[in-house]
Amino acid sequence: PPGGAPRVSPAQAARLRAWNSLDWALYAHLNRSFWRRAEAFGATRLQQEVARLRQHRHALARRCLRGGGPLPARSIADGRLRPFQPPGRAEILGYA
Repeated sequence: PPGGAPRVSPAQAARLRAWNSLDWALYAHLNRSFWRRAEAFGATRLQQEVARLRQHRHALARRCLRGGGPLPARSIADGRLRPFQPPGRAEILGYA
């Protein structure tokens, strides 16, 4: 379908589920353990820590990154820092 994921047959879906079963089990385990720890840590305290981390990240980006964040590859003067641009319409952003 245009703009969506390609359709797969039921047999392909079963093979994909089997192929990704270990990844899914690992994700489910880590997700459960994260939320247990987050609850023990406290929602308000977690929100405060996340806000503090975001402030530090923004301060470091302003200090260390030209433009303060990701840039289109063509605007990065140093070719060694420019990300590879695969053929097609997707543009990979980079950092300088």
